[in-house]
Amino acid sequence: MYDFVRFVPPKIELGFKGFVVLSEKPVEGLHGLIVRASNAKELREKLKKVGNSIVAVECPDWKEAVMRKKVDILLDSESRNLDYATIKLAKEKDVAIEFGISKFIKTKGAKRSELFSRLREEVRVVKKFDTPFLITSSAENVYQLRTKKQIETFFSFFGLSAKRADFFAERIVRRYYDEKYVMDGFFVEK
Repeated sequence: MYDFVRFVPPKIELGFKGFVVLSEKPVEGLHGLIVRASNAKELREKLKKVGNSIVAVECPDWKEAVMRKKVDILLDSESRNLDYATIKLAKEKDVAIEFGISKFIKTKGAKRSELFSRLREEVRVVKKFDTPFLITSSAENVYQLRTKKQIETFFSFFGLSAKRADFFAERIVRRYYDEKYVMDGFFVEK
């Protein structure tokens, strides 16, 4: 399983195959680009400039983000609120929905309770349509990193399968970083 983080982590063993660093500027190793936009028009303009790499989006217009061909991941945040139709569309467009543990670490009280409620509803719809999803630490610093076991245990409480999340994460990483990959189920043999 890969962990998708927002900073370059130190060399530390947490049980993952590796870390995929999502940032607004490319870094060495496994990386992806974060595209942040305040509206659909800005999102389209920024996506035109993106090359061939993993693209993660944070935009208030989630449905518009899902419909863009270059988008691979919908980033998790405290303000994200996905509706039924957007999650169903994510399944059709093969866009993964990220579920990160860091937003629960950062919040307290009633806000955290609201996030649990929203997570439970999103998970229900994701499971119904078998929408691609990722379970990650979504860490922005070293203090938000968690072990693979902690992340799997936390999200299994809400009904998310670590094996399915691992499958979707592997698929996204292979799509961009495996030279033998052609498409799901097809590989070039040498």
